[in-house]
Parts: sequence; C-alpha cells; structure tokens
Amino acid sequence: MTRRGFRAGPAVRVLGLVAVLAAVIADGPWAVAAAVGGFVAGFGLTIGSLVRLWRRRHPPIRPLDFGHSIDLLRRAHGAMAGWAVGLREGEVQVPADGGPGGGRGGPGREALRRGAALVQLASADGRTHVAREMGGTYVAVGDFPYGAGLLLAERDAAPAIAEAAADDLRRLVASMRLAELDVPQSESVLVAKQLRLIAGGAQTLDGIARAGADLAQQLSQRGAVVAIQDPGTHVVRVQAVSSAADKRLLGIALAPEAPATRAVAQGIPVVTQGAEDILGPGVPDRRRQDRAGTAYPLTDGFTNVGALVLMGPGTEPDSPAAERIGRLVLELGPRLAAARAVHEAEQRAVRDPLTGLCNLREFERVMQKFGADDSNRTQGACLVYADLDRFKHLNDTLGHAAGDAALRHVAAVLQAQLRDGDVVARIGGEEFAIWLPRTPLKEGLEIAERVRRSVEGKVWHWNGTAYRITTSCGVAACPDHVRDLGNLRSAADAALYRAKQGGRNRVELAGAAD
Repeated sequence: MTRRGFRAGPAVRVLGLVAVLAAVIADGPWAVAAAVGGFVAGFGLTIGSLVRLWRRRHPPIRPLDFGHSIDLLRRAHGAMAGWAVGLREGEVQVPADGGPGGGRGGPGREALRRGAALVQLASADGRTHVAREMGGTYVAVGDFPYGAGLLLAERDAAPAIAEAAADDLRRLVASMRLAELDVPQSESVLVAKQLRLIAGGAQTLDGIARAGADLAQQLSQRGAVVAIQDPGTHVVRVQAVSSAADKRLLGIALAPEAPATRAVAQGIPVVTQGAEDILGPGVPDRRRQDRAGTAYPLTDGFTNVGALVLMGPGTEPDSPAAERIGRLVLELGPRLAAARAVHEAEQRAVRDPLTGLCNLREFERVMQKFGADDSNRTQGACLVYADLDRFKHLNDTLGHAAGDAALRHVAAVLQAQLRDGDVVARIGGEEFAIWLPRTPLKEGLEIAERVRRSVEGKVWHWNGTAYRITTSCGVAACPDHVRDLGNLRSAADAALYRAKQGGRNRVELAGAAD
C-alpha cells in the first residue's frame, strides 16, 4: 500500500462517521443507509488485512495422527506391531491386522503386552532397547515422556536392521515432542520437564533419585530424601539426599518401624511432629526441627518403589507447593521403578545372587582392567583365595538353607575387612577371592590374616545355636611370586591348597614353584 493510500483509509472512515451523524440528525433514512454504507466501505478496506493478520498469528492447529504414522513405520519395516506412548491423546498400539489382540497373522496378546511394557521402559530411561525373542525382535526408543517401538518379524534381526528401525523411531519420538510443544502445559507436564532437566540425562538409579530430591527441595524449600525399597528383602534404604539434608543419611537402611518405612509398606503418606523422627531410630542425630517430616510413598501402579521424605513441618494441603509435590510424587515413582529394574538387571550380570558379592566373571574383568593399564605395571598387587573349612560337612548336617546362610555370613565378614578399592568375589561354591590392587606382599599377608581371624571370631548362629566357622587362605603377589598377572590366580590357588593340607584355618604364601 502506498503512503497516500495509507492516509486515505483513516480519512474515509472519519468522513463516513461524520455522514452517519449528520444523517441521524437530519432524520433521513436514505441518507442514513448511504452513510452507513460508506462507513462500512471505509472499514472494509482493512477487514481483509485484519483477518489475514489474525490467521498468521493463530494458525489452525491440525493434530497429527500418530496412529497412522506408527502404522506407516510398521509397514515400512515389515513389523508385526508398533507402539507410541506419552501422547496427550493416549497410547497408540497398532498390531499387524489392526485388531486389539493380533489375531490371525499378527502378534498375540502376550507379545503386545511385552512390547508395550518395553516401550514404557524406554520412555522412562531414555535408552534404546533391543530384545530378540521367540516371537520376533523388539526395538524401542524413548525421550521422556515419549516412547515408540516396533516388533520386527525376524526372530534374530541383524544389528543393521534393528538400528535402522531405531533411527526411524527416534525421528518419530522427536516429532511427537515437537508436535506438543505449543500445547498449553499442565502442572504435571511442567514438573516432569523440571525433573528431566535437573536429571540432566541421568539414567541411573542414583541419578534419578538425586534429581527427585533436588527438585523436591526446590518446590518445598525443605531438605528432601529419596529412599528406595529393595524388592527382594523389602529393606528401605536412603538412595539420595538434597543439598539441605544431612549427608550422613546417604546409604543408611531404615528400621522396619520407621514412619518412612511405614509409608512405603502401607502406600499412604505419613506425617510426624515433635520428637518423632520421620526416618525412625538408628539414624544420625540431627537438629530437632529436622526430625519431623512427611513421607510420601512412591509407587508404580500397584508396586511400592520407595518414599520421598520432606524434612520439617508439612506443607499446607491446598497450597501450590503441595500440588507440585503431589505431581512430583506421581512422576518420580514410575521413573524410579524403571531405573531400579535396569539397575537390578545390570547387577545380576556382575553379582553373585546369593551373597551379593562380585561373581567370577566380574572379578576377572576387574583384574584384566588393572593389567591392561600400563601405569599399573610398576604397582604391586596381591590376590587372596579363601575357602571355608569343612563346609560340606556343615551343608550335609544342617541342610542347604543353613549352608547358604553361612555363605552370606562369611561374605559380610569379608566385605567388612576390605579397604576402598579392594574387591571381594565369590568364585566357587564356598570359595572366595580378594583382589588387593597396588598392595605390597607384606600388607596383603596382613589383610589375609585379619580376614582369617575375623571369620573365626565372628560367631555364626543357626536356629538359636552358635557355630564356629574357619577359613583357609592362600596369598600370592605380583611381581613377588609371579611376573605375569595372568598366573596370579594359579599361584594363589596352590597356596590355598597347602593351607588346607597344613591343617586348615591358616594362611599360606605362594612359593617360587607356584
């Protein structure tokens, strides 16, 4: 529009308004009609531009059909089913035949349930999961709270095929996030994004628990603790503390009668006041105002995961802070459950299931890693083999349950005698190995003797009866006994054999012949 035209529009509108007023005063109906027409015509010069401007600022939103998108992706990869989770309109599940249960030529209900669970896990931990099973190969990716997955038809799909599917799924997840960026965010979504931002990409149980404690402190202006329940023993242990909470609480196991433990067991919030400690007896002594608190149970569906504990007086029930804390509790439970499942799977690969010590495979990996580091070649190292004396007789007399309990008892005794950096493992039935990196022979011998005395002095009880357990130890050092680290195990084993032959309950050193 020219500058002259720009000025003409307002002039026409003013003249039109004057004409309308004059016509009303003159009481001429035709004059009124003509004036109104001129006035409307003057405004009509800008109505179109106003409409166009409004449309540019408020474009019509056409929701993306992610059900169609995941189905197209499924067809492109010849997959039997596809999933998308985290969308506001709900979860998407597309079997090959379009039916809810797979039906003829499609996956069964159990396969669909397994795939949906894997996609949910990926949406929580942000990892790429590839599971090759009898029914096909599951591929799932996620970026909290979004996730997508496919069930490839091949039972053992090649890595390149699985990675190609994962790449397409990542792009789909990214588009899911972008499509919902402009949607007004609810309180729960804001809390979820804050949690993810504080976690900073952390996918471990420790990282997510610490992020939850830090965010709880920000929202409530109180010190916060996240405690996790062990699914096997049901022991509740402090996993993370915020910056305003007592650092001595980290790692402690809460007593069964502790209010926080009660909140986990019963699945309801517990509030304490006065002198009653929210974390129960046996915890480090703290200021009186830090003992009271509120324990919120963290759950994943019907599974109790742990508790979020806020120190100090409780928040007002209807306050914005209380609402945000409630949203955090709902958000934190499933994320911790997924992280705990991943943590347990990783631990099963490296831990002995009975004693919780390292297994033989992990122990060998630790030793190999030490030997592969050139900077350790000039450092000494000791290896101690320890074997329980007459364990077969104990097992046959008292039963296998007693034998397992005895092994757990000895494992705890050995673990208590070690220093930072030392590693103890169960490498056989009743045989243990203790790795002492950067340790000279004399010090390694002292540690082995201390271990022997501790096992002998720590009485073990079974069914109310005290039993004495002893152990024989063999010690080998590098480079004192062997030049090659790979021969250290055989030298320690030979020394252990001599300890057994020499009368048991003793420590023997490896010799030059070993």
